[in-house]
Amino acid sequence: MIPVLLGVIAITFALSHVNINLLISQYLGKVHNQVAIDNVRKELHLNGPFYVQYFYYVGILFSGNWGFTAPGDVLGAGRSVVSVFEMRFPPTAELALIATVITISLAIPVGVLSAVKKDKPADHITRLIALFFVSIPTFWFGYLVLLALTPGISIFPHILQDNGVGQVDWSKYGFTATGATQPWVMTGVYSGLTRPTGFLLIDTLLYGDIPAFLDGLKQVFYPALVVGLTSFGYFVRFMRSSMLEALGQDYVRTAKSKGIPLNYVIKKHARRNSYGPTTTIMGLFFAGLLGGVVVVENIFGWPGMGSWLYQAAVTDDLTSIVATTFIFAIIIVCANLIVDILYAYLDPRVRLE
Repeated sequence: MIPVLLGVIAITFALSHVNINLLISQYLGKVHNQVAIDNVRKELHLNGPFYVQYFYYVGILFSGNWGFTAPGDVLGAGRSVVSVFEMRFPPTAELALIATVITISLAIPVGVLSAVKKDKPADHITRLIALFFVSIPTFWFGYLVLLALTPGISIFPHILQDNGVGQVDWSKYGFTATGATQPWVMTGVYSGLTRPTGFLLIDTLLYGDIPAFLDGLKQVFYPALVVGLTSFGYFVRFMRSSMLEALGQDYVRTAKSKGIPLNYVIKKHARRNSYGPTTTIMGLFFAGLLGGVVVVENIFGWPGMGSWLYQAAVTDDLTSIVATTFIFAIIIVCANLIVDILYAYLDPRVRLE
């Protein structure tokens, strides 16, 4: 994990230091004068050799000093990148979790069915369905969902349309179910009421606001459905291959020869052993979603990491791009570690040493 992270940081370091003036400007925030510029140069050690700059650059990244947003940011320049991350990560995490649940709940049973019914009509039908969803462009399918759900009207309340571009102002939420701002998120107005986690669905449940929870769930379901279905085909094919390999093992044939019912053999023997490779891919899939689904989030105006990264790219927001790349790298390497541990749990033949 450490060498990979250092390698990613080295690449972002090289790219961010190509234009020193741009780098300095995005560590200044709203104060632009010679004293502030000199302080940034001193903090980043830009007058020293490159290896000294890299050393302090690594320290700044891990300390959370990621600079400030560029003038093109929808909420205005000079916002701390860390504060933007705290605002953007929860929507993406909720989207990723629900999309993963949709994918798993569909892909595993369909993949198992396809393997058990190998070369039969059910297998051919499931393979065609998987091929269709593998081939369909995500952006096109996303717009189809929007057209199907919005015949002339918007499905989104102003929770996704605040500031005109889908960026949520996290000091307030509006829901079509209740038709009013929720008082428990107005931390500066209602004394003693806070957002404990920052995650919309969790906080609504903690405060017992069921209408707000259901409305929020409805809003995240549509983009999660697009992500889940467009990824569904890959996992069906992968689960089918893993299941076929498990069904061809000696222990499965031995269980069948002893007269054990096929459903029991599949459930207790073959299916669990086929979960290992699929779990690996699922873990990396979830980690990739946490990095931000750029296309889907922009289509649906979802205020997550993906739309943040897109806005940063088109507005030359260098510090935001570096921060999102760094966050994405951490998520991926941690996901790899967790997946390896789960693989050993699911397959007793694998041992961690």
